[in-house]
Amino acid sequence: MAAILIIEDEPVLAHQLAVALRSGGHEVRTAGSGEQGLMAAEAATPDLVLLDLRLPDRSGLDLIPDLKAIDANVPIVLMTAYGSVRDAVEAIRRGAADYLNKPLDVSELGLLIERLLSQQRRDRELAYLRSRDARDPEEAISAHPRLLDVFAQVGRLCDAGLPAGRRPSILLTGETGTGKGVMARAIHELLGGGPFIEVNCFGMPASWVESELFGRERGADGRASQPGLFEAGEGGTVFLDEIGDLDLDLQAKFLRLLEKRRVQRIGSDRERDVNVHVLASTRHDLDAAVAEGRFRPDLLHRLRVLSFEIPPLRERPEDLGLLARHFARELGTQYGGAPRQISLEAEKLLAGYDWPGNVRELRNLIERAVLVSPDEVLGVDVLSTLLEPAPRPDVPGQVVLPEEGLRLEDVERDLVKQALVRAGGNRTRASLLLGVSRDTLRYRISKWGLDEEAEQR
Repeated sequence: MAAILIIEDEPVLAHQLAVALRSGGHEVRTAGSGEQGLMAAEAATPDLVLLDLRLPDRSGLDLIPDLKAIDANVPIVLMTAYGSVRDAVEAIRRGAADYLNKPLDVSELGLLIERLLSQQRRDRELAYLRSRDARDPEEAISAHPRLLDVFAQVGRLCDAGLPAGRRPSILLTGETGTGKGVMARAIHELLGGGPFIEVNCFGMPASWVESELFGRERGADGRASQPGLFEAGEGGTVFLDEIGDLDLDLQAKFLRLLEKRRVQRIGSDRERDVNVHVLASTRHDLDAAVAEGRFRPDLLHRLRVLSFEIPPLRERPEDLGLLARHFARELGTQYGGAPRQISLEAEKLLAGYDWPGNVRELRNLIERAVLVSPDEVLGVDVLSTLLEPAPRPDVPGQVVLPEEGLRLEDVERDLVKQALVRAGGNRTRASLLLGVSRDTLRYRISKWGLDEEAEQR
């Protein structure tokens, strides 16, 4: 719903309009003169203005530029009982979005307001996306059972038919480069699409993140008011990448947003309703961050209504060929040529690599191969020269592979058991000893039946 300012000198009409719009869920303020209207707009920038043509202190036409100076994007609807084609043309020329004759049809006005607000939301999203560096979307291509299960659970959420603001928050965890952003966009599309606003919380100044997320009102420095990304994402998704790096003070504000579904712009004393679905991701172990006082436990509970760990690429061998072929097709077309292919020998070469940089590293490799090779089929000769050599275990104290070989799963299982014993069964401490997230540790405990072994002992 929107904040609407009515500038109308007829008290009865202003009251009737306010009652009708409030019944539709809008927040409404009224002003009886041009000067009062400007003061109200300065105090709290409206989402839309209904403006009378004839006011006691000045013409509504003359007021349009002043309102636009406060917020250039605010839709203004001019109202008058003395309409003429010339007035209508002049109103549009000065920046009005539309023009209505009195007496007003309330149902017609409601439809007009909804149309203008919808257009405003689209314009906000488009302006934001244009301000970001262009990125190529990556499809979420996976045959991994755990990722297929994610889509199954999200599908059940989709069947519930909830509006964006009432959907439970979703937290995606996993190593850097595993494709959490790709998964977030795929979840967003599965739930119905709409605006998709992505914010990277890593390395950004707290003041910048706060201004971007919550917006700001017009200040004494003359800077124009700016809606936040939660407003721009109306009806869609706001994806907070690396939320584990969010400043503690911002965590408190974000918790209030999740609880109340309202935002308060910087410099404003009023809150605005928002209807957005929140997705977040992190490479950090947030349970450990809570234990260390770096992350709020109440915020973690709010975020982790649904939580999915995205496995690293080395644990998704069934996805490697799918992703490599997809990137070859996509990037071949992107760079002005035909879609490329990957030879079977090249796929075998890729399968023998550990992929420490995960999906991001694979995409970068294919992109470099497309750029350096003119061949339609990318083969071993090209990829082997670009593939980073796997690190060798030549540091004293590292595990040495026996001549007869061993089963990697046996080693991992034994190390997990040792970590649990050393940590006294505390999974958070055990995950820190192993350098993995708590979700990863929990998955391996379940995979190898270590819970059952503990019960039998």
